[in-house]
Amino acid sequence: MDNFDLRKYLIENKLTYNSNLSEVSISQLKSDFVDTGRIKDKDFNEILKATGDDSALSTWLVARVVGSKKIKTPIIKAEDIYKYKEYFNVFRRHKNKYTLKDINQIKNQVQLQDFISKSIELKNAEEEDPTKKKGVSKNEKFSDLKLMEMDGFDVYKIPKGRKDLYNASCELGSGTEWCTATGNTDDYFKSYNESGALYIIINKSNPKEKYQALFEEEQFMDAADSPIYGGDGYDYDDYY
Repeated sequence: MDNFDLRKYLIENKLTYNSNLSEVSISQLKSDFVDTGRIKDKDFNEILKATGDDSALSTWLVARVVGSKKIKTPIIKAEDIYKYKEYFNVFRRHKNKYTLKDINQIKNQVQLQDFISKSIELKNAEEEDPTKKKGVSKNEKFSDLKLMEMDGFDVYKIPKGRKDLYNASCELGSGTEWCTATGNTDDYFKSYNESGALYIIINKSNPKEKYQALFEEEQFMDAADSPIYGGDGYDYDDYY
């Protein structure tokens, strides 16, 4: 334990992304930088939008846009401020995957570019597979797949031929008996997804109530994988 680095351990394992940031209040930032003319009011407002009025991240971003005692030369252009809203969101979800897990250590262009590249890489990975998004609600995680809200239900669409979205099918279909969401094999998912788009319908007030529709196969199934209509369950000509 003689070589144990407590500070490094805390930086790499702390639960909050900004606990090491030196921050000041938003009003103090405005007084120090906008009122003194060091940054334009519109650029400062863009910073607040990008950070969600987070004073720690705003302090960090202001210093890198206009410079500070520690950051002598600005390393972020004002025209690029808006991009950091997405970068920060990705960083919050995947901080442990970054080289510098303490964002306050980013002080030069090389370190900043590494941060940007990793953010873009992780963002692209999330877009390819929404299940990679961490620490967000299901509604936000699968917003790109959400088709509509209807009568108290969220309707999600997995487009035809999107075999890469098997994990999304499993997560949206969790708690059901659907073969397209077993988590054991993607064979059935791929087979059905080749036929057409899968529609997953979830009750907003009771998320355990779920339905899946595949119109090309005339299937509309409940969570127990029992047909609601069509398919092999409710063709009355078979019984009368």
